[in-house]
Amino acid sequence: MPEEVMQDPIFTCGLKLSENSLHNLSHWQRVEKFGLMIAEKENSDKDVVSWFACLHDARRENDDNDPDHGKRAASLLDELKEKGLVPLSDSQCQQLKEALIFHNNDDAASDDITVRTCWDADRLDLWRAGIKPNPEYMFTNFGKSQKMIDFAAKVNGIS
Repeated sequence: MPEEVMQDPIFTCGLKLSENSLHNLSHWQRVEKFGLMIAEKENSDKDVVSWFACLHDARRENDDNDPDHGKRAASLLDELKEKGLVPLSDSQCQQLKEALIFHNNDDAASDDITVRTCWDADRLDLWRAGIKPNPEYMFTNFGKSQKMIDFAAKVNGIS
């Protein structure tokens, strides 16, 4: 994860959830871990996946229903990019924006393997909330594999 960005006031000023939240730094780190594993198998852009992990819940206002947090995360990306803190190409930023804006939509759809990798990485961490990820709602072959779902359970302390 881009640690220097996570210390920047643009990033930190909008953080509203506590360390005890379901959407805390530990969750972001697991999303990155799962995303990079999927990216390796699916040839997804690892830089976009890492940035997604860092930003996807950074503007969440609560642990419950917050349907606009993905859009707010995309706005955060714009702010960080404007300040010169995002070393991604315009194409990568477009992928990242799509992944951020739609990551919490039940009817999300994309032809982009990197965007789909981001979404699977987040959904694989549903274990933290006591929810088993359903392969029917996953977007990549490796993300929906039993091997990956079992690994995510193990990382979350579920045997």
